[in-house]
Amino acid sequence: MSRLTDFKSMVGHRIRVARADARMSQEDLAKASGVSIASIQRYESGESCPLLQAAAAMAEALGVTVNDLCGIPESAA
Repeated sequence: MSRLTDFKSMVGHRIRVARADARMSQEDLAKASGVSIASIQRYESGESCPLLQAAAAMAEALGVTVNDLCGIPESAA
């Protein structure tokens, strides 16, 4: 796997975990963030990676930071 593929998979996993922790469905997250369900499905599957605007909207809806979704420690920010 390439680094980009690994990163997309990791971000997708972190979105899925944050959504589960928030007890939200993909539909709930879509409504709360303004990001389409289809996009959320692509992100969670690792097919694509969200742009910063979508990542920020999802992070806010999930009560986490963009750094959390990207796996960046807060001390590194």
